[in-house]
Amino acid sequence: MNRKLKRLIEEEERTVAKIEELQGHLKDIRIARKQEEDTEIVRSIRTMKLGARELFELLSGIQDGSVSIETLPLAEDEPEEPELPDVQDTELINQNEKGADDAPESEDMIHE
Repeated sequence: MNRKLKRLIEEEERTVAKIEELQGHLKDIRIARKQEEDTEIVRSIRTMKLGARELFELLSGIQDGSVSIETLPLAEDEPEEPELPDVQDTELINQNEKGADDAPESEDMIHE
């Protein structure tokens, strides 16, 4: 077999292997991104401190399209990806979330 042909075949095989590896990595990144988006949604909903009925109405409204959610565009100087908090920040966040779970619910709050 011609040396040049053999070298091209080997390069093709290496390239295919790299592509498969990168596709697997991309799949993992997409899964992690989806999990982070879901976690952010749950955090946002929890900060509303809604009662069971209000939460059900909000989620039902989102599903049927009768409730719209306003999103603010990122400023040009803001980074798109926030930096990861260090361990102390994570512990503080967990303590704050625990305190929010223990807070009394307000029946006077109305969310659209």
